[in-house]
Amino acid sequence: MSDVLAVATTLGHLDLYDAATLESIGRIDGLIAQPHELAWDPNRRLLYLTHTYRAGGYGEAKDAGHEVSIIDPAIPVVIEVIDTRPYLAPHDVEIDPVLDRLYVSIEDRGGHNGIAVIDLTTRKVIGNIALPEANCHWMAITPDGKLAVTAHKEAGSLTVVDLGAGAVAGSIPCPGGAEEVDVSPDGRFAYAATPLMAVDVNVKQGAFNRRPPGPGTPPSRVLKIDLATRAVVGELAIDEVLCALRVAPDGDVLVGEVFFPDPEDPDATPVPGKVHHVDTSTMTIRASYTAEDFPFTIRCSPDASTACIANLMSGTVTVVDLITDTVTGTIAHHAGGGFGGTHGLAWIPEGDR
Repeated sequence: MSDVLAVATTLGHLDLYDAATLESIGRIDGLIAQPHELAWDPNRRLLYLTHTYRAGGYGEAKDAGHEVSIIDPAIPVVIEVIDTRPYLAPHDVEIDPVLDRLYVSIEDRGGHNGIAVIDLTTRKVIGNIALPEANCHWMAITPDGKLAVTAHKEAGSLTVVDLGAGAVAGSIPCPGGAEEVDVSPDGRFAYAATPLMAVDVNVKQGAFNRRPPGPGTPPSRVLKIDLATRAVVGELAIDEVLCALRVAPDGDVLVGEVFFPDPEDPDATPVPGKVHHVDTSTMTIRASYTAEDFPFTIRCSPDASTACIANLMSGTVTVVDLITDTVTGTIAHHAGGGFGGTHGLAWIPEGDR
């Protein structure tokens, strides 16, 4: 049996694919509204899936979700649902390998912000790490489970959290806000895609449009941050909007660049995006790949040989060979509807199944 790729769509289902052949091997329909991010628990061989909103996207959502679904991919079926209330709009999700906990970033702006802490044995919320910024969107934890780094979209800083103490350890200036963050395999560095991805929904066109940057908005960059000093020690400028960012197991960074249609074009067609393979020792682009419309999430195989890119608008997954730097396939996950909603990804190694 090969490795498996789990792919969630915000439109309500999760699919499983053979990572070698890209063939469908299972689907779970009828999930709670708006599935978002996934985390794989190798000890229990389970997936954790957040449900952030009931309808709408970031900044326009009608109601907040408050659930994390627990999925057994071997069956496949949802075996339990964790209620995160009073912590609303759970978004990112990460496994703590040391304390055996699940950390969930909370977007809620009503006073219950920060990181919800879930005991993986009882599957209950056992605490909350309050953060200075109202919206905790993206999160990454160091491999030793000691620190978390969080991004807050609009806020001009990242937060460093001491997970053992359950308290804020400091902040890192990030003018213009940030999108996804991740940490290096050795825990020395954090990487962030900045600034905030400012977009508007063009209902008539059925597409996202780039919002003109305001005065003083910094250019699009990938930041390299020394977690010991919390100083920016490197950066890479990229022309267009950045969203998805992932550190591969070999320490290189993959970052998604999003392109947009002309907002005045009534017949606008899907606009392919790019993913850049960044050598983090020099902060230069090693290779670039053409993805499909709106590369939104990136995840890698544990051996750093393969990257998978969820394309939100086109409803597809682009598969890249990171050794030869070539696109090797495309999964038509939920393609053809104008908005596929392809979002959360998780790689399930063969030995973990």
